[in-house]
Amino acid sequence: MKTKIAIIAIFISAFILAVAGAAVYKRTQNAPSGENQNAAADLPLPPPDTTQAPAFDDETEDESEGEGFSETLDVVLPESPSEPEPKIPLPKYDELLKVNPYVAGWLKIDDSVIDVPVVYTPGSQNYFLHRDIEGKDNSTGTLFIAIDWEDGYNNTLIYGHNMKDGSGFGSLQKFSKESYGKAHPVIHFDTLYEEKEYELYAAFFSQIDEEELETEEDRDEKDQAIEQTAIAKKEEEAAEAGEEPVVIEPQELTLNDLDLHREFYGEDIYRQEKDEDNGRFRYYYFTDLSRREDFDYYAEHVKENALYDTGVRAEWGDEFITLSTCSYQVRNGRFVVVGVRKK
Repeated sequence: MKTKIAIIAIFISAFILAVAGAAVYKRTQNAPSGENQNAAADLPLPPPDTTQAPAFDDETEDESEGEGFSETLDVVLPESPSEPEPKIPLPKYDELLKVNPYVAGWLKIDDSVIDVPVVYTPGSQNYFLHRDIEGKDNSTGTLFIAIDWEDGYNNTLIYGHNMKDGSGFGSLQKFSKESYGKAHPVIHFDTLYEEKEYELYAAFFSQIDEEELETEEDRDEKDQAIEQTAIAKKEEEAAEAGEEPVVIEPQELTLNDLDLHREFYGEDIYRQEKDEDNGRFRYYYFTDLSRREDFDYYAEHVKENALYDTGVRAEWGDEFITLSTCSYQVRNGRFVVVGVRKK
C-alpha cells in the first residue's frame, strides 16, 4: 500500500514540474532580442541608493571595505590653460618707443661713446643702415640686430657703421688692442624687458664674401616694396571709412605705418650656409645657436680667431652678444667683438 502511494506521489510531482517547466520555456521564448533571458531578470531591481550619488555610472563596490560599501571618487577637471601675461617694456623705453616702435634694446660700453638704442626690423634687416632712430636719412644709421633673433637662440648679433667721427661703431676697433679690452671687459645690452651684462669673450678680424653682401639696389627695391604696401593699406583704410581718395607719398609715411616685422617660422634660416664649409669662419650665419653643435662650433672658432685671450670661457647654454662693424685690413673686412653673458 505504501509502495503504491509513493509511486502516485512521484507521478504527481513529475507532472507539476513538467507544467512549470513548460510555462518558463514559453515566457523565455517571448522575451525581446537582447534582453537578459535569465529567470532572475524577472525579479524587480532594488531601488537606487539616493543617499550617495556615484562618481561614475559603472562604479563598483570595494569588497575589502565590507558589503554594501561604495567609495565616491572626486572628479578633478584640468584647468584651462591661461593666456601668458603680456610683457611690459622697462619704463626707460616708454618715450623712445613712441618715436620708434622697432626699438629692441640699448647697448652701452662703459667709458666709450657707445651708449645708444638698437632696433630690430626682421622684415627688412638693413632698413636703418642709413636712417637715424626717427627714420630720417642719416649716414651713420642706427645700430640694428641681425634678422634671425629669437629667445633661446643664444646669440644677439648687432651691426653698426665704423664712422670716422667715432659714432656708430666707430670706436669698436679699439678692442683690437688687448690693453683696451682688459680696461673695458663689460658690455651692457638691455632688451626691452631685461637688463643684461656680458664679459668680453674675444675680438677678431674677419671678411665677408662679395656675393653675400646686399647691394644698394636690392635694399632700395625692398624698401620701396615696404612703402608701397603701407601706402596701399592706408588707401584701403580711407576707402573703408568713406573718405575721399588721396595720393600718399612715401615721405608722408611714419615708422608706425610701415610693417618691418615678420612672422617667425621656428626654423634656422641659415642652416644651409652653416653646413657649407668654404674654409672660412662665417660668424654672421650663426645667429641661431640653439643646437649644441652650432654653439660649440661658434664658441671654438671665435676663440681660434681671437686676437688675444681674455680668460673668459663659454659653456653650452651660455648667451653670446656679437658686435660687428666694417674694417679695412682687407676688402669687405669686418671687425667683431664677442661677449658672453655674466652668470
